[in-house]
Amino acid sequence: MEWDPTQFFREDESIQPHPFVLLVLNHPINETALAILRKHALATVCADGGANWFFESAKSRGEESLDLPSTIIGDLDSIRPEVRTHYANMGVNIIEIDDMYSTDFTKSMTHIRQNEKDILSRYVRQNGDSDESLRLSVLVLGGLGGRVDQAFSQIHHLYEVSQSESQNQTQTQAQGKSDGKIYLISEESITFVLQPGKNIIHVPRTNRPQPNQSSPPPSSEMRSRNSKEDEYLLEENVGIIPILGPARITISGFEWDVEDWKTEIGGQLSTSNHIRAETVQVQTGAPILFTLELARRLKRGPGPKS
Repeated sequence: MEWDPTQFFREDESIQPHPFVLLVLNHPINETALAILRKHALATVCADGGANWFFESAKSRGEESLDLPSTIIGDLDSIRPEVRTHYANMGVNIIEIDDMYSTDFTKSMTHIRQNEKDILSRYVRQNGDSDESLRLSVLVLGGLGGRVDQAFSQIHHLYEVSQSESQNQTQTQAQGKSDGKIYLISEESITFVLQPGKNIIHVPRTNRPQPNQSSPPPSSEMRSRNSKEDEYLLEENVGIIPILGPARITISGFEWDVEDWKTEIGGQLSTSNHIRAETVQVQTGAPILFTLELARRLKRGPGPKS
């Protein structure tokens, strides 16, 4: 399976990223990432209290009545009354689902997949692709950072939804369709779940040491390097973490490559490994949480409060 997580941030390229939807959770959001991702998102879905964060972000720019989410969905016990009233008056689609056996995250994902064809219709009209050959990627904003239990909850949901999506991807691949993937965009990272088998991850424009660079560059080269800060999409740090128990992995393109290496919580872990190639590979026998550090310029700033 191939992954290209930075395609959504490559503003200077003429090729549009794979069609995607933004899903905003009830957690501080990366406004820097949001500003870039909103330019190409086909829709923005707020999971209940995620609407509070989206509202405050837009309000900080004086655009709370211009920059609107497509849908707000959930049991609606977290959205502030004044935010709900504002978006209702602006005609935003607000869906209340009182179901204690599903979370706002899963309610939102179900809504996105049920309305996928309609959401894709604008992209299809603009690009001439058949909607039957496409599946939406979903970029989830928020969820990591803050309370540890909530972070684990979001990792649980990311895994749960990714497994369901993986089954759908197998079916669409068999039918020759282009499938979407799920990425969690947090304050400093991009995180996703690698499936068993061979995974190829494209990581262009990573801020990493250049080959054969053994000593600090001259001052002129240092200034040139500093000017490249605006071009970087990723820092060099990555984490490769088993989430279901022991796994055996073979990885390449990193500073510390391993072959048929057993990794598990309580044993050996590949955290704080470093990217050393434009494309890296992870062969795994079990689902793996893979996390990339965003470039400094793409990380969350102070931002507004909910």
